[in-house]
Amino acid sequence: MAAIVTPFDKMFLTSIWIETLLYGLNCAVFGTAMYVLIRKQSRSSNWFLIPVSIFLFSLSTGYVAVSFRQLLNAFIFAPPGGASAYFKIQTNPLAVTKLILYSTNVTAQNLFLIWRLWGVWNRRWWVVVLPLAMEIVHTVSEFIAIGEGAVPRPNQRVKGDFILIIRQLSIVNWCMDLAINICVTAAIAFRLWQMARTVGPSMPGHRQFLGIMRMILESGLLFATATLITVSIYLSGSLDTVNAIDGIVQFATITPLLIIVRVGLGLTAGQQSRDTEVDVPSKLEFITRSRLGASTNDDSEITDSTHVRTRPGAGMSDFDLHKVEESSV
Repeated sequence: MAAIVTPFDKMFLTSIWIETLLYGLNCAVFGTAMYVLIRKQSRSSNWFLIPVSIFLFSLSTGYVAVSFRQLLNAFIFAPPGGASAYFKIQTNPLAVTKLILYSTNVTAQNLFLIWRLWGVWNRRWWVVVLPLAMEIVHTVSEFIAIGEGAVPRPNQRVKGDFILIIRQLSIVNWCMDLAINICVTAAIAFRLWQMARTVGPSMPGHRQFLGIMRMILESGLLFATATLITVSIYLSGSLDTVNAIDGIVQFATITPLLIIVRVGLGLTAGQQSRDTEVDVPSKLEFITRSRLGASTNDDSEITDSTHVRTRPGAGMSDFDLHKVEESSV
């Protein structure tokens, strides 16, 4: 019985085609995100958001460029019929470069998510200690796996189609990635839900908090689902894992940019808000005066029109809606 030959040429051609479609979506989301951020140049967080967004988009653009070069090498410069043999070799420089770009992109996306967690929780460092530790494990295991695969050694133990040490490191890497995305996103959403309760359902800021919370959950679910599918494919022993990574790179960039776009344009839970822009801080003065009265009481004080600080025992401390929206965007 003849051995089954894996059609690497068709697999990679299909995955790069899907990657290109996602990159087109990525371009549209990135352009809209830049429009939102440049419109709000007065926001103090934009000095950070603009370069980070450009960096993430540059990584995904570089990934597409390397994929295009792979297509040229496989179908134009290689001997006729040699495309499948070319793509089968995952130790060539272009394949390793793609893995490095992928790992850098995912790591940057995770750090961006952790930064948002830090901001929403009023810059309390204890909140991000565990996520940062998990990210260190995630990044170290990821790059060690890339190094092991780039320079394979003789007599390495193999399980299925994968080198055993790379398989073990990859499982650790993706488990950490999933845990970071799910737990950090849930912690951000919980904090926003807490703030919505503090504001009160009858106050103007209540719906904005819940809207931003839903946006972050929905956008975070997008990347977490893509990662979970990739992990499932990998655990099944399928070589399609390599192809799935092509799509994840684009999702790693789209996810944070999509939050910027949806918050900036006021797209809450799939519907456009009446005001076309979520502007929580502008309503805070009305909220604080409605809840606390024109003068401060024993539990709270109004430090300015965008900042309410509660005294010990009064509930949430350092309650800053302006920082919340900046961190969410």
